[in-house]
Amino acid sequence: MSGGKILYDTSVYIEVLRSKSFAQAFRSRYEADIPITFFSSVVIQELLAGATDRLKQAVVEGLYRPFVRNGRIVTPTHSAWEEAGRLLGVMRGQRKDQGDRLTGSFVNDLLIALSARGVGAKVLTFNSHDFTLIRKYLVFSLEILKA
Repeated sequence: MSGGKILYDTSVYIEVLRSKSFAQAFRSRYEADIPITFFSSVVIQELLAGATDRLKQAVVEGLYRPFVRNGRIVTPTHSAWEEAGRLLGVMRGQRKDQGDRLTGSFVNDLLIALSARGVGAKVLTFNSHDFTLIRKYLVFSLEILKA
């Protein structure tokens, strides 16, 4: 088990849902980390947005419902939204080459990083591209996973 709190990014849950072999290989780590794992409401929104029928919605709900019951859902606060806006403005000013990229799912990743930092959790993700860029502007704990 890792030390401190952790929060898995959407990319990890998507890999679990898409790949049985990954899910089986990852299961022991995930189960060991359950006592310190928190679930992001942003991740819930992203997963549900990809669940195109009732069966897929039920599978996604099965992932996060235990965290709802145990009071371990992390939701961006007003100050996180405000800081996200400020950081996006700075990024857009400094990284004009990234302007089109700094929308949609990138904003969600920024909110995940901010809300994880707010509760002292490390973000675990496969999405090194977005989270590495965010880390240039925001101090938060991050672990990039390898598939």
